[in-house]
Amino acid sequence: MDWISFHHPDVSWPVVRRRAGVEFMELLELTSLFLSRGGWGLINRNCYPNKAAYQNATSRLRKNGLIIHRNDGAETPKLVLSDTGRQLMPFYFDPEKYWNKKWNGIWYLMMYDIPEVDKRYRNVLRKFLKRMRMGCLQKSVWVTPRDIRPDFDDLAKAASLDGFAYLFEARTVLGLPSGRVVEDAWNFDRLFLLQQHYCRMAEINMERLLDAQCSEEDLSQLIRLAVDAYHSAFCEDPLLPNVLLPTNYLGREALLQHRKLFKLIDDQLTALSSS
Repeated sequence: MDWISFHHPDVSWPVVRRRAGVEFMELLELTSLFLSRGGWGLINRNCYPNKAAYQNATSRLRKNGLIIHRNDGAETPKLVLSDTGRQLMPFYFDPEKYWNKKWNGIWYLMMYDIPEVDKRYRNVLRKFLKRMRMGCLQKSVWVTPRDIRPDFDDLAKAASLDGFAYLFEARTVLGLPSGRVVEDAWNFDRLFLLQQHYCRMAEINMERLLDAQCSEEDLSQLIRLAVDAYHSAFCEDPLLPNVLLPTNYLGREALLQHRKLFKLIDDQLTALSSS
C-alpha cells in the first residue's frame, strides 16, 4: 500500500524520533487493542529484525522498569507499561490532561544570566526548558503557566542554577494580555501548519484504508508512519490550558484524526483475524 508519510521540510524525523525503547512503549500504549486482536505477531515480525533483537529490547526495558512482561499462560504475551514507564511517556500522548487543566492566572518567569565561559551549561539549560514546554520571550527570559517551582528547586540544588537565575511569579507579563504573552513566547503559527499537515496526511491515509483490503504488512507500515507523524505534529506543542490556546490551534483536531486512524487500523486487523 502506498501510504502518505508526514514528510515536512521543517521537521527532521531523526531529531523527533525517540530511542527504540520509548518508541516501543508508545506502540504499546497506542495499540493495546490492536495487539489484543492478533497484532502481536505483526509487530514482532515487522518492527524487529529477529527474535533475539526483540527479546534483548524487552529485557532491557523490564530492567529499567519501563514495561512489565506478565506470563499468565496465554499464547500472546502481555506487555504492560509500568508506572515508571507511563511517567516517561512523552507528554503529548495524553494531551487532554493538559488542555483541561485549570489555570490559576499566574505566570512563572525564569530569567538567567550565564557567562559565556559557561556556554555549554547555558545550552543544556535551554534544551531542558524547551523540554519542559516553556516559552521563550527573549533569549534568557522564559515563561510558563505551570508551577515549575519544584523543578527550579531541583535545579538549584543539583546544578547551582540559583547562582545564575531567578524565578518570578506574575499575574501579568509587562502588563501584556495573556494572549499576547502566548503569541510572543510560542510559535503557534508554525504549530498550526504542522498539525494541519498531519490532519491532511491522516485523512488521505484513512481514505486509502477504507478503499482497500490491507495486509498485515500494510497495516504495520501504516502504524509506524502514524506514530512518527504524531510525534512530528505534537513534539513542539506546549499543550497550554484551554483558556490560553489561540483560535487557530488544531491540536484537538489532530488528536481526533489520530484516534480515528487507529480505530480504522483496528477494524482492518479484526477483519483479518476473523477471515
